[in-house]
Amino acid sequence: MTSSVHIKARVTPWDDPDFVKAFEHARDHVHVAEAQLDGTAAGARVQHLLREAGYPNARVEVIQSVNEKLEHTSHWVVSRDG
Repeated sequence: MTSSVHIKARVTPWDDPDFVKAFEHARDHVHVAEAQLDGTAAGARVQHLLREAGYPNARVEVIQSVNEKLEHTSHWVVSRDG
């Protein structure tokens, strides 16, 4: 049985529509294709996909409390410029 990760993301800059679309695409890809990943591994994969998409300094920070880890929830701070 696999569980899905619930993500709460803060994207910076939020007013760069191309970057936001790239993030959403990467997030959706990881959610569908790699559902077995936990929040940290999923964040690392999204960061890798953003860098491949032309954002070499993109960074995804994953923040999780113990309860959030048990509930398969994580907070991501996503930035385009590191």
